[in-house]
Amino acid sequence: MDHSRDFRRYILVLAAGGLASLLMISAAMLRPVSSLFGLSDFARISLLDRKLWYRDLGGRTVPELQELDLFYHNIGPMIAEARGADIILLGPSFVLYAIDPDELRHFGKKHGIKIYNMAFFGVRSGEFSREIIKRWSLHPKLWIINVDDNFDHFFSTSLKMWWFNSPQSVPIPPIGYDRMKGWVSVARRNVRWRFEDARAPSGSDRSVYRRIDDGSVYLDNNPRYGATDNETLVVVRDPNCHATPETIKIGRDYLASIGGDSILTLIPNSTWCPTQALELGKGLGREVLLPPDANYSTVDNGGHLDHKSAVAFTRFILSSLEQSQTFMRVMQRKY
Repeated sequence: MDHSRDFRRYILVLAAGGLASLLMISAAMLRPVSSLFGLSDFARISLLDRKLWYRDLGGRTVPELQELDLFYHNIGPMIAEARGADIILLGPSFVLYAIDPDELRHFGKKHGIKIYNMAFFGVRSGEFSREIIKRWSLHPKLWIINVDDNFDHFFSTSLKMWWFNSPQSVPIPPIGYDRMKGWVSVARRNVRWRFEDARAPSGSDRSVYRRIDDGSVYLDNNPRYGATDNETLVVVRDPNCHATPETIKIGRDYLASIGGDSILTLIPNSTWCPTQALELGKGLGREVLLPPDANYSTVDNGGHLDHKSAVAFTRFILSSLEQSQTFMRVMQRKY
């Protein structure tokens, strides 16, 4: 074994990483640091030539997320884009898969409104979203909230995340450090991903990309997302499931703290419980948009809808939204 060659390669990687960091720090002196460590052309990894998209979930050896730092520490333009939204969607990754971006943009153009998807991978509770909402003063006219209760209910106070089917939750990292470390974390990931890209064969990118202006995700790198032979999900839960008084209380406090109008929904998944969503809506005095059944196909036989089901679900939800009393009230105030 040629240890000297391995050592030289190790030194080369360290030197390259140091050079990349030095370039970033130098550039930061010439322009705002939030632009550099956010999504400047130098720092971010875009989706081919589509500059509106940035690599969000990547890593060929160890998967990592950018969005938690970007939103919590307001790095890059995403918070500014969310501030300009009339409607913001909240929930876990189910929402990122189930809401088709093209259908959403068409609906937005039809009504002259902007809709932003602020759901998060791995984060089940809405407490992290509330931290961001309060921290950066987000005030849309309407919130659409997916009130799933898988692992953690959306209306819980947990500040933990479930990562890649881990058997236990872990603290959401960015909450534990300041904004400067957030910038460093974002830069470090992009540098590592660039090195991995340089050594990997072309066409091997399986990353998820996120769009800056509306929060939607690019999922086509997952071959199951566009497949036509995915199985329809099977609901394995006892339908005799209910909203607890504690959840209703937390939900009431949550909605009061974020302000504005809100509508609840529930994306079909293997532990789908429409009863608890309807009881929650009644307890909170909110409309609930629910599909008539859970007959949707998924990429994982769980809760992440594939493309054809995302289109069908989004069309149903937007049609229901258009007819809701809450939406009509919001639109009347808009004009």
